[in-house]
Amino acid sequence: MRQRVYSLINTAGLAIGVACFLLIFLYIHDELSYDTFHSKSDRTYRILEHFESDGVGEHSASQPFPVGPALVNDYPGQIDHMTRLFDFQSPFLSLANRKLDRSFNEPNVFFVDSTFFDVFDFEMIVGDKYTALDEPNSILITETMAKKYFSEENPLGQNLEFQGERNLVVKGILADAPHNAHFQFDFLVSFSTLKAHYKERNQERTMNGWYWNPCWTYLVLNENTNPETLSDMLPDFVQKYFQENIRDDITMELQPLTDIHLKSKLDYEIQANSNESNIYVFSAVAVFVLLIAVINFINLSTARATKRAKEVGIRKALGSLKKQLIYQFIFESILQTILALIIAVIGIVFILPSFNALTEKSITLMTFWSAEYLSAVAGLTLFVGLIAGFYPAFVLSSFKTTEVIKGGKLNNHGMNFRKVLVILQFSISMVLIVGTIMAIKQLQFLQDDDLGFNKEAVIMVPVIGTPIASHYESMKSEMLSNSSIKSVTALEEVLGAKHQVMNYTFEGVEKSKPYPRLFVRHDFLKTFNIPVIAGRAYSESHVTDDSLALVVNETMVKQLGYGSPEAAIGKSVELMRRRKGKIIGVVQDFNFTSKHHPMSPIGIDLWTAPFTFNLFMKYMAVRVDGDNLQESIAIVESNWQKFIPSRPFEYFFLEDRLNESYKAESKLSMITTVFSGLAILVACLGLFGLATFTMEQRTKEIGIRKVLGIQTKDIVLLLSKDFMMLVGVSFVIAAPIAYLMIDWWLASFAYRIDLLLWPFAVAGLATFLVAMITVGAHSLKAATINPVKTLKYE
Repeated sequence: MRQRVYSLINTAGLAIGVACFLLIFLYIHDELSYDTFHSKSDRTYRILEHFESDGVGEHSASQPFPVGPALVNDYPGQIDHMTRLFDFQSPFLSLANRKLDRSFNEPNVFFVDSTFFDVFDFEMIVGDKYTALDEPNSILITETMAKKYFSEENPLGQNLEFQGERNLVVKGILADAPHNAHFQFDFLVSFSTLKAHYKERNQERTMNGWYWNPCWTYLVLNENTNPETLSDMLPDFVQKYFQENIRDDITMELQPLTDIHLKSKLDYEIQANSNESNIYVFSAVAVFVLLIAVINFINLSTARATKRAKEVGIRKALGSLKKQLIYQFIFESILQTILALIIAVIGIVFILPSFNALTEKSITLMTFWSAEYLSAVAGLTLFVGLIAGFYPAFVLSSFKTTEVIKGGKLNNHGMNFRKVLVILQFSISMVLIVGTIMAIKQLQFLQDDDLGFNKEAVIMVPVIGTPIASHYESMKSEMLSNSSIKSVTALEEVLGAKHQVMNYTFEGVEKSKPYPRLFVRHDFLKTFNIPVIAGRAYSESHVTDDSLALVVNETMVKQLGYGSPEAAIGKSVELMRRRKGKIIGVVQDFNFTSKHHPMSPIGIDLWTAPFTFNLFMKYMAVRVDGDNLQESIAIVESNWQKFIPSRPFEYFFLEDRLNESYKAESKLSMITTVFSGLAILVACLGLFGLATFTMEQRTKEIGIRKVLGIQTKDIVLLLSKDFMMLVGVSFVIAAPIAYLMIDWWLASFAYRIDLLLWPFAVAGLATFLVAMITVGAHSLKAATINPVKTLKYE
């Protein structure tokens, strides 16, 4: 209470540091908890498929339909359970309660094996989860969906219409999926329903083929099975079952369930995952902020030591032992740490909702009451208290009794050590500033750099599985009659986010190889403004384009060794179903998938057959007038309701969806910005306290200098120059450390910015200005005090 300023600065700085550390700890704990709530998570694996030749192909999180059952059949001694998830590879599937006239497009509908709950421990509230999915046309819904479709009615036994053609019977109600599961579901449909679906369409071979790989397949291994043992058997499995023309290009791999969220960046993930490297970055930020706060504590405590020198001397004279003094000061340190912890926890209670919004998490205060978290908090308090209190206790207890009683204080005791701490503090601050700026610049580069196509003002309308096939051309023509609609096409995937793979055999290449592909309709290149650099685009005047032609990109030409785009025109290619065609056009390279992946070759394949809207064509893309977005959306919606009134209208903007591909980087830049700012605030608090103490120590010196005629500006310069030198040394230390850390982080990107010099300059200048303002304000105040008062000081 007697040293209110120091106590406030010390406690506030430590509280901010501890709060930041605990919040980031909560975030990391949540990230590491994904899928660990399943009782068999330690022996559950997802089967991956790498379909690649000469570095081109796909690395898929999914498998063909027959893989799971065949593995169980061939290796019953190694595998206890298997289940598959399937969603038609569709962005939305339509469900309707006709009784209450409620119809919606749903993004989280999965067809699953009846063994689903043998693998995953999701909670069933009503119904028997072990039998509910045994029969065809059975569906389970979550609590949220039960209210959405049935309000207060009992959903059990009632029907939900699927895709306007099949009634599914509700057999149970599930708890909403935990947020820390790597996939979120709202509806689970029995896998046997698929067999009836494809049988009715005479497409039973769809579920028997070994080429198309749309099923996410999970295995629970036997408790005595070593996953490496099963992995060693997989090459023979591939050779046994996969068709001859692709088996040499396929390898299979077991991926631990708990690795998916942080370590998986594969093609065809169910949902976007996080990034393991971000965990290391957040951990470093948490430690840095806490370290700055602890440095403040040590700095101010050792600086204040001289004010308590007489107290120590008297205690020693009265018989206190050195170890008793050390215990006393460490106890004081731990007590103050506990006070800071209490303040930090109270702060977290109020901050947590905003933190959840920032990080898109659902962390609750109940986490605090887990044994793991309480022990971690207790350990942190003890650790910080000991670290922060040990050195001050050692300094204070080492004062000589006669000197401190005679003089009352020891000037400059521990000054060099405090300088080292200030240097360390500002070095960390500069690293955080540079890192934050570079993270923001990298995110901007990923989102805004030229993709090779125009992503702005493009409305994407999901159409797969809808009755659009017989209406597409009429709908397109009517929309184009409006001046707000610039171009219309249809395509297989979200351009810039995903792609598929297909085998092509090009002239000059001995056998077929898997290449990225995109099925499209006419006007694809026009809609996305992709330049043709040789040959021509697909044209409706060439009626054989959809069966005998292919457009490729520049990288494909280079991969095939054709020399130039012009030389590639007319080269023969064997297309799907052994159709013999030719390359008719070469387009400029464009990022058909996210910038996490390097540029690859791609075939742009025209498909105009109506059945493709049931299998491949997932989206209609409409380029609109960017100045009249609402009018354009209304035009598209009115045409949809005119031609396809039985299905809900759904859309999104391409630009928004592409930005979601970089959600992990966006989250990283936001979090580092916030916590770096707090770290710098804590550093400033410490500098403020240290500057205050320094000015108090030099009060009499300032008075004498003023009497001798020194100018105020010279006093300010004299008092500030030591701190400015420390900032300079901090910059020299921080620059190479920041360079190495940022270069390591950027190395994980296929497309990355170059390391820039100006963020280093900004960090150095910003730190210098903050320190100058903080210290300069104190120096100016000290320099303007009347010398009569300063000479009477002490």
